Amino acid sequence: MNTSRNDLKWELGLGTVKEITNVRKALGQTDWQQTTISEADTLEVRQYYKLIREDRLSVQEAILAIANARTGTAAEFQNDNIDENAIDHSEHRDAQEETNELVFAVQTATTEAALAMTDVGAGAAAVAVDAFFVSLGSNVAEQLHSRSANIRSNFKQVVQAVQDAPLDLRNGSLPGKKTEPQKRITGAWG
Repeated sequence: MNTSRNDLKWELGLGTVKEITNVRKALGQTDWQQTTISEADTLEVRQYYKLIREDRLSVQEAILAIANARTGTAAEFQNDNIDENAIDHSEHRDAQEETNELVFAVQTATTEAALAMTDVGAGAAAVAVDAFFVSLGSNVAEQLHSRSANIRSNFKQVVQAVQDAPLDLRNGSLPGKKTEPQKRITGAWG
């Protein structure tokens, strides 16, 4: 059963696939550049990290222990080009790798912060829109009541002005029967 380098990287808690590739090359595995790893080669990589982490062997001692443990099976027979220089003995990761992880971490944090702010904005917007409509309805009703009171008040002033105005009916006509004006007889006395 083949295993992918990426799955093995996560299983072993490594930072990059490059670390597995370097170990495979150091162990002399002929297909060390492939993305899938055979079962025998996967066991050797796991054994290497067990020897380094748990047994506290040096890189050279771990490689030698794995080479000595090989049984000569066909799966192991191809792995005879051991190259211990393929592993970085300084145990430091390269600067480009660190920079890439830092950039990825910043991008992830920024994306999550942006999504969180979007959620906050959506929640605040819903409340703001509700408040706007409540306020709009309340203010429109208040303005209509105020306007209607002002209109009635203004008409009261007009009514009062009409009532207070002197009434001059000299040229006016009142409803009812129209009477003919009396004829005046003009004469010597008139």
